[in-house]
Amino acid sequence: MTNYELIYSHPDLMIPWYPVCGNHEYRGNTSAVVDYSGISARWNMPSRYYTFVKEADSVSVRVIMTDTTPLIDKYRKDTLKYPDASAAAYEDQLAWLDKVLSEADEDWVIVVGHHPVYASSGKSSTELTDLQERLNPLLVKYGNVDMYLCGHIHTFQHIRKDGCDIDYVVNSSCSLGRDDIVPSDDLQYFSDRTGWSLLTADEHELDLYMLDRDGRVLDKVSRTR
Repeated sequence: MTNYELIYSHPDLMIPWYPVCGNHEYRGNTSAVVDYSGISARWNMPSRYYTFVKEADSVSVRVIMTDTTPLIDKYRKDTLKYPDASAAAYEDQLAWLDKVLSEADEDWVIVVGHHPVYASSGKSSTELTDLQERLNPLLVKYGNVDMYLCGHIHTFQHIRKDGCDIDYVVNSSCSLGRDDIVPSDDLQYFSDRTGWSLLTADEHELDLYMLDRDGRVLDKVSRTR
């Protein structure tokens, strides 16, 4: 109630929500996060990783929700603080993701996870390298992933890697911003503002708008075909 229902109570937010677990959820019972789908009409989380397709006006977007905490050794090894992380067989998730991506033929494919694959951050670098070794090979394998979206580090960031056609986007927090960003050649845009992102899609263009807390557009990530 105090972290969700009483916070996100505006009428415009009475829409379907599609959550993923982050490291804070892994400090408790992650099954409870999934089970909340049976209590809240707007909470849609069938499992800790899942996929769904949105279609409108002859345009289809596949969204793949991943569970990144078990993919990172830092959490798996801390069995006292993150007991569910070490219990999760991350190989099963990677096999599932491989199958979903091998069959994905929608107009646009977006993969979502809590942790960044690439980012400028003061957090442990092993969080990034573990996902670069385990998750990223699947993201690039079939050439059909358009964007990887994440959060975790409370900043806006847009990253493009040489030789890779994926846009890696970090979403800021709606409450707490951080300013530990170091510019690099891969970093196309960054901001320590708090806010949220909005995605729009049609047959020829996929756009992600980074918006600050007042609704002002800070940056736009666009893909065309």
